[in-house]
Amino acid sequence: MIGDDKIVPAEVVPGLAALQPHWQAIRDELEPLLAAREAIPSLGDISPDHKRIAPGQHWKSYFFKGYGFRSDENLAQCPLTAELIEQVPGLVVAFFSIMEPGTHVPRHRGLTKAWLNCHLPLRVPKGPGRCEIDVGGTMCQWREGEWLVFDETNEHEVWNESEELRAVLFLQVRRPMTRVGRAAAGLLFQAIRHSPFVQDVKQEIGAR
Repeated sequence: MIGDDKIVPAEVVPGLAALQPHWQAIRDELEPLLAAREAIPSLGDISPDHKRIAPGQHWKSYFFKGYGFRSDENLAQCPLTAELIEQVPGLVVAFFSIMEPGTHVPRHRGLTKAWLNCHLPLRVPKGPGRCEIDVGGTMCQWREGEWLVFDETNEHEVWNESEELRAVLFLQVRRPMTRVGRAAAGLLFQAIRHSPFVQDVKQEIGAR
């Protein structure tokens, strides 16, 4: 069980500790994608529901898996990453989240406490300029190779005001809960899986 903290220790989330030592190898698979990142769609383009918080081309998303659907093409481009995320229990969503210089994601919150947002930083700006996330009033900075895990029902806001991009492996995973909680979360998962929100993303990325 996990308490009600905004920031969650990564070691209490199953599967994250085993994936972490491979972060540089995951970054190696990301690098060729970044070299041609104009081909990676923005989150707002593939998910109209995110247009409010991702209106331009600054926040790009390279999707692997979500709500039981998968992008075989993207997974094939990153075979080690694909193998590693497959070993994370309770995986809901997995993608590379890439924020260009000048990105600002306004304050927003997720739908449910049933899932946790997990960021594994792969590229973090080293030069001057603000690059951080505010989770419920707690300011956090990403550190390459170190998980940042938080409860997405807390309002959060993101800035990359540096001159470099920021890239993380973004996983959303099921929160460890009681049997009753798991059952309720499973029903919610199925409802969202069949919602227009997920179906729009599935169609845009050619997932199956």
